[in-house]
Amino acid sequence: MPLSQAMTDATAAASGTPYPGTPYLIHAYEHRAYPLISDRPFTLGRDTACDISVNEVAVSRHHAEVTAEGDNFVLRPTGSTSTILNGAPLEGAHTLQEGDMFMVGTMKFVFTRDRLPVAMAIARPAHRLGTVDDRRPTLTFAMQPTAHETVASGSKAGMWVTILIAIAAIAAIAYYAAGAHR
Repeated sequence: MPLSQAMTDATAAASGTPYPGTPYLIHAYEHRAYPLISDRPFTLGRDTACDISVNEVAVSRHHAEVTAEGDNFVLRPTGSTSTILNGAPLEGAHTLQEGDMFMVGTMKFVFTRDRLPVAMAIARPAHRLGTVDDRRPTLTFAMQPTAHETVASGSKAGMWVTILIAIAAIAAIAYYAAGAHR
């Protein structure tokens, strides 16, 4: 057995991931393999709820997804911007074959069921949060009312600020006018 295969097998055994046959998306730049699971779609996009979040302007919030259909995995574009598959724009669903390469923004992914390269890190699935409030916590400050408090009190706080600014402006005009006539 070649040394590289032995090291890959050792990495697989340590991670508890079966080889070969386990489907992965490999991102070579990160030197990371993302295992595909069959119980739900694997999502890619700019949204933080995606399995792989790509922080690029050219990437849709929900750009693409990979779903299991029987023994196959199918890549579907789900966003408004283009996904490139094997050098051409992906127009519809495509059953992924060994070695298919696709791009989401500038990130390049390769589909494989073969043994992973030596020292390839296997990404662990992250807990996906369900709502926008779960994904993007809002910072609050002691002196700043929350949105709920602002709605509950109506626009009283805004009214008082407007009144104070108007009084200050009138006082400044009166002071300037009094000083100009002396």
